[in-house]
Amino acid sequence: MVPPSVLPACVNQHVSIIRLDRHKADPGYVLSYLTHPAVKGYIEAFNAGGSRRAITKAHIESFVVPLPPLSTQTTIAQMLSTLDDRIVLLRETNATLESTAQALFKSWFVDFDAVRAKMEGRAPEGMDEATAALFPDALEESELGLVPKGWRVGTLGEHTSYLNRGISPKYIEDGGIVVINQKCIRDFSLDLSKARRHDPAQRKVDGRELLKGDILVNSTGVGTLGRVAQVLSLTSPAIVDSHVTVIRAGTALTWNYLGLLVMRRQSEIEGMGEGSTGQTELSRGKLAALKLLIPSASVLREFDDVVLPLRERFSANQTQAQTLAALRDTLLPRLISGQLRLPEAQSQLEDALS
Repeated sequence: MVPPSVLPACVNQHVSIIRLDRHKADPGYVLSYLTHPAVKGYIEAFNAGGSRRAITKAHIESFVVPLPPLSTQTTIAQMLSTLDDRIVLLRETNATLESTAQALFKSWFVDFDAVRAKMEGRAPEGMDEATAALFPDALEESELGLVPKGWRVGTLGEHTSYLNRGISPKYIEDGGIVVINQKCIRDFSLDLSKARRHDPAQRKVDGRELLKGDILVNSTGVGTLGRVAQVLSLTSPAIVDSHVTVIRAGTALTWNYLGLLVMRRQSEIEGMGEGSTGQTELSRGKLAALKLLIPSASVLREFDDVVLPLRERFSANQTQAQTLAALRDTLLPRLISGQLRLPEAQSQLEDALS
């Protein structure tokens, strides 16, 4: 254990500095320990309640950190750092993939770059002749303003095959079926580590299981209402709870197009909430009335051919990042407790990164 003398702290108004005795403790190891979700929750508990919420110097000096031999600490820190580096790389790659997909969507379906180029007698940039031929060479007035000639305007309700809230789950600790809640939906992505589980024996879920491509919208409360994410992959059956609305594309639209469109309209959807403070609700009717552009089927097919590979790669990277994060969070306590030896942990690490 780290005695208080190993963790001296200097408080500078809002920041505490911990300087370790490096003959006793590896900084990377101690950082990994203090930022582990279980330990982080324990530390944050010191910050709860009172008019002046703060973690004091005395609190910090009371923290107890288990210390294996220094060489073991260093090896553990290096292993966890390797995992963190890969997770960061995957997330950076995904930021680029997402940005590219959104930029293409904006060019094709918001700015109408190909149509405007043809109107000016130019070849659309970054597009082959066959793809360019799918776009009209004129714009026309519509309920959404100027849109490509021949494209239609409809409502979300008219072009979905499913638009409903989830159920009120009967929660269980193990088994059952995954339940996605509002905490799982953030930054246009799904984090299933925050999901819970429902017992289908107590309440049936027939017909409510999520499908790949389903769009999920947080539909209650303040701060989270309107957040959007899309199901890009499913490793096991899942449903949503009653605070989340599921949108499923109908036959005239592809789930790829509709998902990117709804994500782009997130700020607009956030403003659709009704009700008093703390009781804000996003009604199914409001969502169903959302106006949207219906491009031609040929353009939608071509867009999927270009963009779906980017989103599939995004999904694979996201799954790997979440798997590596889960491995990182389980390795440390098992190594400290002796349940797992370093060679075994190294083998698991190599398998996960291969």
